[in-house]
Amino acid sequence: MSDLAYDISYLLECEPVRPELREVRVVTAVPVKPGPSSVIAVQEALARELLQADDLHEAFIQQYLRMAGQATSGA
Repeated sequence: MSDLAYDISYLLECEPVRPELREVRVVTAVPVKPGPSSVIAVQEALARELLQADDLHEAFIQQYLRMAGQATSGA
């Protein structure tokens, strides 16, 4: 191969390419506070779900205790 294939002197002589910069516009929205009635409704719904989960959790504990009791008495 010739040395011309590796000649990069033309890169030093040319102008570097500069990307076009677009103006970036940042828009911020004012956060909206939920009204007291919606907060209360969410809290009530969460409380109902927690009470339902409590009942289910208690049922799982009772089932586990029954199964553990059968396993130790059957062994």
